[in-house]
Amino acid sequence: MSATLTDVLPLAPDEQALGRDEPGWLADLRRAGLSVYRARGLPTVKVEAWKYTSLSGLTKIPYVLDDGGVALSEGGDRDALALDDAWTVTLVNGRPVGVPDELPDSVRVDHLSRLLEDEPETLEPHLGRIADLADAPMGSLNAAHMTEGLVILVDDGVVLDRPIHVVSVTEAADGARHMHPRHFVVLGEAADVTLVESRVCAPGADATLSNAVQEIRLGERARLRHLRLVASGEEAVDLDLTEAEVGAEAAYEAFTLTLGGRLVRNETRARLRGSGAAARLRGAYGVCCGQHVDTTLVVDHAVPDTTSDQLYKGVVDAQGRAVFQGKIIVRRDAQRSDGGQLHKALLLAPDAEVDTKPELEIYADDVKCGHGATVGDLDRDQVFYLMARGIPEAEARALLVEAFLDDVVGAVPDGPLRAAFLGAVRRWQAGRHAATWEA
Repeated sequence: MSATLTDVLPLAPDEQALGRDEPGWLADLRRAGLSVYRARGLPTVKVEAWKYTSLSGLTKIPYVLDDGGVALSEGGDRDALALDDAWTVTLVNGRPVGVPDELPDSVRVDHLSRLLEDEPETLEPHLGRIADLADAPMGSLNAAHMTEGLVILVDDGVVLDRPIHVVSVTEAADGARHMHPRHFVVLGEAADVTLVESRVCAPGADATLSNAVQEIRLGERARLRHLRLVASGEEAVDLDLTEAEVGAEAAYEAFTLTLGGRLVRNETRARLRGSGAAARLRGAYGVCCGQHVDTTLVVDHAVPDTTSDQLYKGVVDAQGRAVFQGKIIVRRDAQRSDGGQLHKALLLAPDAEVDTKPELEIYADDVKCGHGATVGDLDRDQVFYLMARGIPEAEARALLVEAFLDDVVGAVPDGPLRAAFLGAVRRWQAGRHAATWEA
């Protein structure tokens, strides 16, 4: 039997208070989320979308809802990407604690809680209108719990000349905490923005469960480059659902690099709602030492003349497990859709494991869609070639791993951003060598 909400993640303060003193539409959203979650409970491996990722371990940890009382501590790696030329926003356990005040007037970055209290009418057209609760059990739990998160609103025609960098820090607290931030990003017509996220964990943080939902809406001809680094703590459970609604001739370009966390699931869904809309979902992951990383992608071609491209590469070392699920949906009337998907994984140890499930769900007849997946080992001849030229074996293998990931990570736009992500890969490689050596 599936674990229930009260068994695992008790609602606070209580069910009767849910939605009290809130606008009716928001109270309805919370109650709908709670209803879906109570009916379904935690997703199990019997649910097709969660076939390879078990959450049963969550039932063994006495999580307590984070109350927002944790402050940003001193020390530790707070900015894994170290971007100098960016507007930086800091979140602690999903709550904004630092928002830049030098942003242009045409760009608003604010606290979800502040808008819920003072301007709920600003949120009503967007909040809960993009994420589909019926198909997202953890998203329904987020809807019931959400009180805080980040809101980014960009006016029509705004082109930002530097990124917005969101540094999300998980801080230590007394006991295991669960948190449910809800973020949303809305770009007006012809807006052009680069959004960078770094998810990091403070030293000494206890076991945490972050169950985040991010809703993105792109107006006609808008363009969002969405770059993410996931470097969560050793005991962290990081569940992230991103749902993007892409308007006519708009482009959603996502890149996700996952290098940390005990259990990580990055689920991205892009709905192409207007003619000429495009989604480009790319990413890489590195997994080892008991970690589990699940990448789940869904691109929904809802109208004619839309394009999508999925390209992911991953490296799995000793005792690591990776999951890649990629789906392209083409609706009945979405003629002339063009969608591609490719996933490649590299196994570095006999006990490394990867599960891959590419899918096409096509209901139209005039389409161009394809998918592919490969899993293999390092080429021994290439390792030998480098060693024959005086390069130590460990360094030779590291060079080949970096070369394998380069066409994905190296394709990150902008030189400083690309260098920052490549630097994160190299730090992961150094840590991986140390961890596997100790093991």
